[in-house]
Amino acid sequence: MNQTFPFQSDALPYSYAALMPYCDANTLYFHHDQYYTDAVYRLNKLVVAHRLTGLDLRQLLTEKIALPPDQLSVLRDTAGLVFNHQFYFGCVCTAAGAPPINPLTQALVTTYGSIDAFRQLMVEAAQSAVGSNWLWLVSEGRKGIHLVITPNNLAVDLNSVSPILGVDLWEHAYFTMNHFDIAAYVRCWFRFIDWEAANRRYEASLTAWK
Repeated sequence: MNQTFPFQSDALPYSYAALMPYCDANTLYFHHDQYYTDAVYRLNKLVVAHRLTGLDLRQLLTEKIALPPDQLSVLRDTAGLVFNHQFYFGCVCTAAGAPPINPLTQALVTTYGSIDAFRQLMVEAAQSAVGSNWLWLVSEGRKGIHLVITPNNLAVDLNSVSPILGVDLWEHAYFTMNHFDIAAYVRCWFRFIDWEAANRRYEASLTAWK
């Protein structure tokens, strides 16, 4: 999406029916074209109201902004909602298959023992989350990779880590066959990871954080 004001929603990089039968077209349409797109609209209104149109999306999430705490909380939550969903939809591809051998998957095996063990840990982390949250795989460069849960719509700390994968744990995101079964949802999501894009983010993080 456009990272500067006026912010615009990214087009969905695949069709609404592309994830059938794991996600129906109506769920994907609502999640992308209604929920996410509405957040972009609300973010534009907020930055105009607070005279912050000179800040890009990352700055809205990371810089110190002189606003009353309640107003800053709304701004951060809305900016996080936009950033997180943009990232989430970009983590998925319809041609995804078995994880390839690349620096990211090698790091996952080194850290967690196997790709299957990493997937199971993601499932357990999602099940442990209370309320509406986001689950992330983040990189601290040469310091390693780890899982992080952020509450509500908060983004990860972009001043200290690079997000590699992000899963929306809000119930509106659940794939149709897995309503109220967050473990099945995460396993289905895992089928569609764009491993090549994730690896590019991982490799970039190795030089971003030293």
